[in-house]
Amino acid sequence: MRVLGLVVLYIAVALFGAAALAKLPHVLYGKRIAGQVVDADTGQPIAGAHVAFIWVSGIIPSGFTGHNSRDICYHAAAAVTDQAGRFRIEPWRKWSTYNVYPEEPVALVYARNYIPDQILLHEGYYMAPIERMNERFALKVFRGNVDQRMHMLFWGLANRGCSYGGESQKSLYALLKALFEESRQIARTKDNQDTVDIIARMAAKAAIAQDPNGHVTEEQMNEFILEHLK
Repeated sequence: MRVLGLVVLYIAVALFGAAALAKLPHVLYGKRIAGQVVDADTGQPIAGAHVAFIWVSGIIPSGFTGHNSRDICYHAAAAVTDQAGRFRIEPWRKWSTYNVYPEEPVALVYARNYIPDQILLHEGYYMAPIERMNERFALKVFRGNVDQRMHMLFWGLANRGCSYGGESQKSLYALLKALFEESRQIARTKDNQDTVDIIARMAAKAAIAQDPNGHVTEEQMNEFILEHLK
């Protein structure tokens, strides 16, 4: 019984220590990423395509189980391709108190008249960031109807925000504004317009760098939308 008691005490101390350490600032980082966006059928480069990366991790459990853990996006970065379809994302490092793994990111790729895509840059549960200098993202031409397009613009890309990314959220604004502008131009029904309004809010949240624990008001959101997205 004495040994069992010591084991339980040891585990309790270890868990307490892990929970305390989780709240201390530590470094999160991402490596350099570069590559090209091309037409999947012709292989030709796509200029003006938006390429965004979001770093997402599950919160590391600080108790006996991870039942209450959730995924959060802790950083975002984005670029627009040049005439050769090429893009480049610089490496980054920042201090954080989020108890997350430094993960490889998810790529979000969008271009007018093409099917948007989300690409996992790694397979499996966890992989630390590595430098990637020759990524190649191939997009297929979109040939569907308006409702299908609206569904793709929202569920394929716009709903992937980065609420815990701090100032890095602002890098997503150009992509979200492009999604808003296309969706506004093609919207035909009330349901379509509702989707446009939601995308506008997502763009505003990115531009303002809304913090889930902050104090961005509805009035601030609406003012930004009226000034920049109408």
